[in-house]
Amino acid sequence: MYRHNISSFGDYSLHELADEAAGNRLAIVPGFGACILALQLQGQSILDGYQAPTEMAINRWGKNTLLFPFPNRLKAGHYQWGGREYQFPVNDFQTGNALHGFGPANQAMEVSEVDIQPGQARIRCTFRYDGHFSHYPFPFVFSFGLLLTNPGEVDITFSVLNEGRSAMPFGMGWHPYFQLSDTVDELSLELPPCEMVGIGPAMTPTGKRYEYTTFTQLRRLGAEVLDNCFVLQQQSGRARITLMGSKGRMQYWQEAGPERFGFLQLFTPPHRRSLAIEPMSCNIDAFNNGEGLLRLESGQEATARFGFVFEAKK
Repeated sequence: MYRHNISSFGDYSLHELADEAAGNRLAIVPGFGACILALQLQGQSILDGYQAPTEMAINRWGKNTLLFPFPNRLKAGHYQWGGREYQFPVNDFQTGNALHGFGPANQAMEVSEVDIQPGQARIRCTFRYDGHFSHYPFPFVFSFGLLLTNPGEVDITFSVLNEGRSAMPFGMGWHPYFQLSDTVDELSLELPPCEMVGIGPAMTPTGKRYEYTTFTQLRRLGAEVLDNCFVLQQQSGRARITLMGSKGRMQYWQEAGPERFGFLQLFTPPHRRSLAIEPMSCNIDAFNNGEGLLRLESGQEATARFGFVFEAKK
């Protein structure tokens, strides 16, 4: 049976859902962008998370945090909407871009629901934004719901509601770092049919796309280096990814098609201990190129899901 425990993690509250008999445990910090510190399934730790409050505050690599009102990069932090120009703060100094929307330090979420049933536990975190940033003056409510089900399944739902009086642009994503082996080199990966987004020196799209077949069948990553965005060719249903390592096998999925998670970012960090598999509702720089961008009218809501099933190696 799952138990819900609340403790301190530096200046934040840490919420833990755990079923010791099943070997499942979720540790999440709602006040820091619903950052997930740890996720264990069937006794195996499958996420590379932060170990201390100071490490989380530095937020290096943006581990396991939420990405909104846009994921990935916004070119030079600049965009136009409704005939007006806006400027996000530039926080990716290597490329001169804005990166990952508000960032977790500005995404203090509150726990709005905890529900425990036999064999499963659910937590929902909610972020209410009143439009106070001049670079994004569009009020909204964003929610993150995670359902953990035995023996080893995670189902995540994102939803956003436009509470403003005018239309607003929106994109969303998650930044998980999966750790199924000691190193990325030992992992095997299989991707659904997709195209790789062409990017320039500033890591923003050139407008070109390329057929990508490297992982159309389950294949060892080896020395492969990835920091690329992919467009899923599937336009409905669930697009599926297989990831295998010494800890076990994960079947990851995300809802594909318009107003869902039609894009995917893969990233091998320099330490090569984990692989980021990032579902995104839109392309890089979507506030400018419009690719996959949600346009939400006043009072309109959008919802999309992704998740994964993990089976520990026996």
